[in-house]
Amino acid sequence: PTPLLLALRARPLEMLGDYLTALLIAVLGYIYPVYLCFKAVEKHKRKPEALRGWCIYWLVMGLYTVGVQISDRFVFWVPMYCEAKVGFVLYLWHPKTQGALYIYESFVAPFLARHEPDIDRHIDETQTSVGDVVVKHSQATGNFVREKFAQMLAALPQAVPQQPGAQGSGYVPRSATEAAAMAYSQPKPRSD
Repeated sequence: PTPLLLALRARPLEMLGDYLTALLIAVLGYIYPVYLCFKAVEKHKRKPEALRGWCIYWLVMGLYTVGVQISDRFVFWVPMYCEAKVGFVLYLWHPKTQGALYIYESFVAPFLARHEPDIDRHIDETQTSVGDVVVKHSQATGNFVREKFAQMLAALPQAVPQQPGAQGSGYVPRSATEAAAMAYSQPKPRSD
């Protein structure tokens, strides 16, 4: 027997791997429901109440996604955890179980309805404080840019006026770079 077969016999494949779990959840939890949602939207263009089920599904799926991001860090070691995640996603959208509807009506809607005023107040406070921070930092950024631009302009070489009676544009270059720039920027005399 090859070393691979010996390794497989020593440790049987008991659980789905992380990659296979992620692929199954992507297909079964997102791609297929997106297609079904598309079909429902196109079929029920004039009946928005027919789309309520999909709104509920995506709301619960969003909560599931946030929950999994947190729980994966702590319970990844539980046997059959990956399989349970795939099974839960199937439970959420499958027409026979309608798990998303059950979870929404039993847990999510009552919780959100009970805490809606507090949640709205926290959202308003957060928006206000974020707005204040953005305004403060925008003003500070504007002041910084103005200051640096003024410093940059002050660092540019200045042209010196020529002595009265001298020929030319009225300015004497202070460096070779200025002289070259002035030479190329002056119109050439016409030879008629």
